Amino acid sequence: MEKNRAKKMYDYHVWANKKVFEHLKQLPDRIYNETVNSVFSSISDVMIHLYATDITWLETMKGSSYHDTVREVQRRKLEASGASLDELEAFYHSLSEEYYRFFVEQQDPERIIITEHPQYGRSEFVLADLIHHVVNHGTYHRGNVTAMLHQQGERGVPTDYVYFLFK
Repeated sequence: MEKNRAKKMYDYHVWANKKVFEHLKQLPDRIYNETVNSVFSSISDVMIHLYATDITWLETMKGSSYHDTVREVQRRKLEASGASLDELEAFYHSLSEEYYRFFVEQQDPERIIITEHPQYGRSEFVLADLIHHVVNHGTYHRGNVTAMLHQQGERGVPTDYVYFLFK
């Protein structure tokens, strides 16, 4: 799965998350945890949500059961909930390494992933589509972070895909 568009999109996701972390680390410490009247109550809440959701989809792509996935997400989310910005960045890095190890094992990005969900039932997804979903979800929430930064009088950092292509 080394030379495909889904992996390239995931590379963008990792790059954009790194840009956000680099930017947040340059801002006053209070910005990361400050309560904001927005979709999430703080930037740290957005970043933990994004981390937990990325875990959810990796576990799904790996074929973990719904209940095993929920347990793993809860365990790792609890671990990340009290983390500093640097610690959370390390969790993100570790998770991206898990994704890359998973990608190396994949021969066909177009293979079908079958999932069972208690509410939605049985679903079939193309692996590449799930990877694109992970990236799209991340883009959406990085936008939330930018909006929350603006609410606090700070600037965001450009993470549009085209900036990744320029690098």
